[in-house]
Amino acid sequence: MKKISLIFALILVIFAQTGCDRGSTSGIKTENYSTGKAGELLIVMDKELFGDTMVSNINKTFTQPQPSINQTEPMFDLLKLKNTDFNSYFQKHRNIVHFDINSSYGVNKMEIERNVWSSPQVYVHFKCNSVDSCIQLFFQNQSEIIDILYENDLARLQSFYLKDHNAAIEKKIKEKFGYTVSVPQNYSIAREEADFIWLLFRTTKNDRCIMIYKTTPTQLTQDNLIQLRDQITKKYIPGAVTGAYPIIDQNPKYLNFKELNIGSKIGAELRGLWISKNDIMGGPFCTYVFNEPTGKNCIVVDGFVHAPHENKRDYIREVEAIIKTIR
Repeated sequence: MKKISLIFALILVIFAQTGCDRGSTSGIKTENYSTGKAGELLIVMDKELFGDTMVSNINKTFTQPQPSINQTEPMFDLLKLKNTDFNSYFQKHRNIVHFDINSSYGVNKMEIERNVWSSPQVYVHFKCNSVDSCIQLFFQNQSEIIDILYENDLARLQSFYLKDHNAAIEKKIKEKFGYTVSVPQNYSIAREEADFIWLLFRTTKNDRCIMIYKTTPTQLTQDNLIQLRDQITKKYIPGAVTGAYPIIDQNPKYLNFKELNIGSKIGAELRGLWISKNDIMGGPFCTYVFNEPTGKNCIVVDGFVHAPHENKRDYIREVEAIIKTIR
């Protein structure tokens, strides 16, 4: 995914909380939740107009591998419809990309609308007078489209967290760190220290974890964030066997670092794989970091997953959605 600012990400978080329906200022309506499975994308197009090769190239854009996991899982699972089948049932899907070719269109354009038929929803509508112009417009904007659809997947999860949240844990986070984070009911506190908290959702098959901690302000580089995370996990996150603890796999194939801005705050995101020192465990993680404008603290919210026999895309998105509710 191309580099985006945290301002954009936070706008989408706010969108998840407040809604932005066309012609309405109301919040997300629980009776009008968008439909679709986790990671699913609805593509509306008449593929016979585009040809097999171009359809395949468009599909590859949306099914490119989810970054920073050690097995190939697509960014999106595709559901495909013809234009004539795009009825009111499918219009409630949360992520829609619509290729609309009509010779009567005078101007070729891409419109991105939110909450048209349900919420949270992103509707990417290409209105073009030829297939060639539509293809050109799509590939010019493919990175932006992927980012918007991905953030909307997180927004839908965040809307669930706001509805069914753990008020007691959220209060503790607010008292300890001065920030709010939307934490689902199924998480509990696995460990708490003066400037650190570890939240855990454990099932018989997997663990989903959130770490929140503060430290002295630091220069937000990839190397510094790796060193900081390894120090914290060695100190507070025990492995399954004696002497084991999580560290970051520094294989550049998996590491993904980008700088972010939150208004006057300087921030960064690091995602990749963690592995276990002195053991064979591992999984994906995503770290969200910013220095406070006061210069007093560096705040870190981190999500990581251990799911050794399962696909991991949806789990890492779940914890990423949680950490990105910080406000």
